[in-house]
Amino acid sequence: MGLLVNGQWQDAWYDTGSSKGKYIREDAQFRNWITADGSAGPTGGDGFKAEAGRYHLYVSLACPWAHRTLIMRVLKGLEEIIDVSVVSPIMLEHGWTYDIAQDSTGDGLSGHRYHHEIYTSVEPNYSGRVTVPVLWDKQRNTIVNNESSEIIRMLNSAFNHLTGNDQDYYPEEDRAAIDRWNDRIYGAINNGVYHGHFKCNRQKLEDFDYLPRYVRDVYQLPGIAETVDFRHIKTHYYASHKTINPTGIVPVGPEIDYS
Repeated sequence: MGLLVNGQWQDAWYDTGSSKGKYIREDAQFRNWITADGSAGPTGGDGFKAEAGRYHLYVSLACPWAHRTLIMRVLKGLEEIIDVSVVSPIMLEHGWTYDIAQDSTGDGLSGHRYHHEIYTSVEPNYSGRVTVPVLWDKQRNTIVNNESSEIIRMLNSAFNHLTGNDQDYYPEEDRAAIDRWNDRIYGAINNGVYHGHFKCNRQKLEDFDYLPRYVRDVYQLPGIAETVDFRHIKTHYYASHKTINPTGIVPVGPEIDYS
């Protein structure tokens, strides 16, 4: 997995001893917002104005947190406004990489070999986990934000005047209810995606009554299926973390028809 300590890369796994085995996600550190007029958002500074071609997304097709930014990018019709670089599904001693030979698109902006170099290009002494997604500002050469929940809310509204797409996925009148559901879903479902990865497979998604139906509803929305890459997903989770899956064997199944 790895992390940066004072700008130096270290190949270190999560400290599961101090967390008693519980998976605890580190808070994102870059929290600026893109707004329609460039004014400051709820956190961070101002100057990040919504403009076509100015911003870039760094993502993994295997990371559910990054994937939701790709989903929102499609739902809001931002494919021609925000371009994307995809890391390799294999994440070993150097963390996320842009190795084209291992199914990455490469870093389409700066040609970085490793994802952690994007972080240190902004903060040479950065300390913390090196995660995706990252929303990058080409004009100011800096990271705007690396918190996926905030990125999708920017994509939801900041670029409406450029696309003419004013579909609101976070309507004012429903925000309190959405936030309550998110508090419930975050730990039980969003982090629950790692049950199989950590050999906790008491129930599969298909065993539930409503979640599989919701997944299919989302999958069948126009353009969403093209953002899903099961080869990246399975390769990453079964071949990257040798401490959990030392053989690196990727299972063939399951065969599920999401259409």
